[in-house]
Amino acid sequence: MRTFIILTFSIIFSLFLNSHLWAEEPVSGQENQMKVLKEELDDVKAKFDTMQKEYQEQIKALEDKIDSITKSMESERAKKQLEAEIAKEVPITPVPTQALSMPIGQIFNPDISVIGDFLGHLTDDETDENGDRFFVRELELDFEAAIDPYAKGFVFLSASEEDGEWKTELEEAYASFLHLPLDAQAKLGKFKPAFGRVNQFHRHALPWVEYPNIITNYFGEEGISDAGVSVSALVPNPMEKYIELTLEAFDNENALSFAGSEADDLVFLAHLKNFFDISEASTLELGLTYAGGPNDPGGSNITNLEGLDLTYKWRSPKEGLYKSFTSQTEFLLSQREGEEVDVDSWGMYSSLQYQFAKRWSCGGRYDYSEFPQDNTSHEFALSPVITFAQSEFAFWRLQYKHTDRNFGDDADEIWLQLNFGMGPHRAHKY
Repeated sequence: MRTFIILTFSIIFSLFLNSHLWAEEPVSGQENQMKVLKEELDDVKAKFDTMQKEYQEQIKALEDKIDSITKSMESERAKKQLEAEIAKEVPITPVPTQALSMPIGQIFNPDISVIGDFLGHLTDDETDENGDRFFVRELELDFEAAIDPYAKGFVFLSASEEDGEWKTELEEAYASFLHLPLDAQAKLGKFKPAFGRVNQFHRHALPWVEYPNIITNYFGEEGISDAGVSVSALVPNPMEKYIELTLEAFDNENALSFAGSEADDLVFLAHLKNFFDISEASTLELGLTYAGGPNDPGGSNITNLEGLDLTYKWRSPKEGLYKSFTSQTEFLLSQREGEEVDVDSWGMYSSLQYQFAKRWSCGGRYDYSEFPQDNTSHEFALSPVITFAQSEFAFWRLQYKHTDRNFGDDADEIWLQLNFGMGPHRAHKY
């Protein structure tokens, strides 16, 4: 438009000048001027036609762009309306924010973690199968993912060396159902039963190199892990405290306290957990457990187990990253029926852990244990331990253990442990 005004003004100015020249020039000169003027007008008209065509093309492009934006808005509104209609029928699980930056195929993959447990071991016990050596005690592979909006899946595979050969076994594999009536939760599959406190932990989550003696003597080197079903729910109470009741039934495949793999019946378990806030800095957890099941393939003799666990935790509100203290104690009582004689036995451990710096902690554990099939034999042990947390994903641990037995020689052991994890880091049980 600006160009058009300038050209028009130029033509008027030119006509104004020529009008004075025509008054002084002869007729032939006027004819030449008319010819020149006509050529200039033709040129201006051609330029004006070209500009008009360009403006029309620009207007058409703008109209097309407006139509495209309008259609896109209508499509987006229709899409949102459709999503709203679907949401009324099927609940939609929101996609985590971090998933938006992932490749589309990776969003549907489970979180995968690899945990390595490397040990160095020295002992004067000639019957100890570990002997004096360095070795990889375990390589654990963890899978975790949402199955659907109602359940999550967990799989834990363990690779370890036995008799010079590597073997892989299934530690746990279960589906966890999160939204049941009465705010209950359930697990179905193979899992670690809720007997006491420490049996539910994997070895890499322990504050020591190995499980306490009551776990290894009554349940095995890595505790109980069998297929079954578990249901837990909070218990309403007038004190409005955290009280959780867990009921479980699992296969009777533990050969130390129960019948073992030849049995075709179940072990039943009940666990009651109470959690109290003592102050801003400290908490107390009290647990009571009962488990019972046959201890022979025929199912005629029963083993009853009772457990009591007590855990006190303190963490400084001002120095939470640098100072903390944990006291943990468990008792186990066993009544085992037999063909000829019944055996009543028991065991316990008590542990203290003190974190004195951001990466450093120390502690100790006392063990006393009889045996489920022999209450005349017993052993006690003392185990000081110090741990350096290299990071959240790796720690070093040095532990000494002295074991005193009334049925054999005493034993001394020294453990050096390096434990590391790769991949998404799952939070440990509190």
